[in-house]
Amino acid sequence: MSVAGLLGGFLSLCTAGILAGPLLMGMFSMAFKTMRGEQPTMSDLFNWRGRFLQAFIAFLVFFIAHVAVAGLGSAGAFFKLISLALIPMFTIMLSLTMSNILDRGADAVNSINDVARKVFSRDWFLWWLVGLVIAAIVSGGTFACGVGVLVTLPWMISSAAVAYRDTFGIDDPNRTNQ
Repeated sequence: MSVAGLLGGFLSLCTAGILAGPLLMGMFSMAFKTMRGEQPTMSDLFNWRGRFLQAFIAFLVFFIAHVAVAGLGSAGAFFKLISLALIPMFTIMLSLTMSNILDRGADAVNSINDVARKVFSRDWFLWWLVGLVIAAIVSGGTFACGVGVLVTLPWMISSAAVAYRDTFGIDDPNRTNQ
């Protein structure tokens, strides 16, 4: 996963972010394979199952939301609080949305809607905490001269994949009905 994260980050930078969403979805594909007991391969990073456009749109929506909220944070103390409240929610929503697009084959709008209903429920504070921890760990990896991301990104992907599995369930072709 670390090598996949390095390759995904490099290709995302080289394509000015165009491949960021699809490659993120590819990393979730690797995490789901691991949860099913299968061996992930590097080619899973590029196996988007015809969902490239949906992953790109979902990533673009959350990227714009992150940039807008982060820009608000520089406007004053009140907006810093709003930023602190929303960025962790957007972080976990992006992860769950990518997983939903991959697992269910849904489009970006329906995936965002399904995830928003789940995240902004009575358990919103728990989701906010999960998003805050994931965002803090990835940020910490970035501050460690960028090298820490090779450790923190796979952890974030795996944690978000488990959160998706426990919340939505995953379609497992190897599952047996008992």
